[in-house]
Amino acid sequence: MKQSIRFFSLGILVSTVIMGMAYWLGPNEQAESTVTMDEEDMISEIEASHYNVLTEEQLQEKINEAIHSQTKAASTEESTNETDDDEQTQEEDESLEEENETNTYTLVIEEGISSTDISQTLEQQGIIENAESFDIYLSDRKLTQYIQIGEFELNENMNRDEVADTITR
Repeated sequence: MKQSIRFFSLGILVSTVIMGMAYWLGPNEQAESTVTMDEEDMISEIEASHYNVLTEEQLQEKINEAIHSQTKAASTEESTNETDDDEQTQEEDESLEEENETNTYTLVIEEGISSTDISQTLEQQGIIENAESFDIYLSDRKLTQYIQIGEFELNENMNRDEVADTITR
């Protein structure tokens, strides 16, 4: 059995060497379809494939046109931004005036008052939108045990996190 495997591997080795020599020492044939093309033929073939061929001068001209159009667009955008900035400043002034008119409320928390009572008071004063959801928010985060006794300045622009943070300091 050993000897037959050795002869088989020797046969494979010999056939590989023979085929390698035939490949490397055989005739060097080049493909017959090799065609030499001049520059004009290459350009026509490329254009037939829907590509554009530009000379150096044409390429530079296209680049200059692109730079010019970008510069023109940027200057137009700057003038538009100046107008937008004026409108934005007016809107900010109006929002600041509205903020000055916000509803503020001084919440007085006394000993023994429940979080439900506090939530209902805040809803009645327009500080929060929904007393039940605020009370659930306080309970879920276990903040009801940290509610402090005292007076707290609240306004309608505060979100529930800010209100909760203020009364649980």
